[in-house]
Amino acid sequence: MQGTAPHSFSIQAFNRAKIDQATAMMDRIVERSAWLARRAAEARPFGTAEELSAWIDTEVRSLTKDEALQLLCAHPELSPPDPSTMSLASQTEQGRLKLLNLDQERATALADLNRRYTRRHGYPLIVALHEHADFGVILDQFDLRISADPDEELKRSLGQVVSVMKARLSRLTDNSSKPPETLQAEVTGANAGGSTR
Repeated sequence: MQGTAPHSFSIQAFNRAKIDQATAMMDRIVERSAWLARRAAEARPFGTAEELSAWIDTEVRSLTKDEALQLLCAHPELSPPDPSTMSLASQTEQGRLKLLNLDQERATALADLNRRYTRRHGYPLIVALHEHADFGVILDQFDLRISADPDEELKRSLGQVVSVMKARLSRLTDNSSKPPETLQAEVTGANAGGSTR
């Protein structure tokens, strides 16, 4: 069973954590895909956050088609009926653009677009929301991406997943000014025994 990750994240703590705790730490970056989180934990050590970011880019883009579809299907659709089924990171990202409390007209229109996209491509539309400032820009993408060539759309979607994961990693590791004693506390927290998810 997976261990509980410490509240903070650093490459030093990630490298030194036990395998289950390291996998749990990656859960904040990888959307509901424990198999990929564990793969990252098994690929340690990483010298810097940039090295882990590069690993994410290469690994995700080189997934088999079955693995790629599994990863994409783990991502939530935009403005899902039950936001609590999303990871906390996705709730935060969608909440920033007010996608979790749309008015009825917009919610109905978006639900129809979600259905059309999933029916054509077999997975939800993946958008790196941190790249956009408003909901309108995202709506403008739907028709183009619904009609896109399936192979090209698969590549585009994986690129969006990479962007999301890199942004999450960047937010978590924006701690270059942390004193050594703080980093040691993270390592201790990562290796603490006990609770499970």
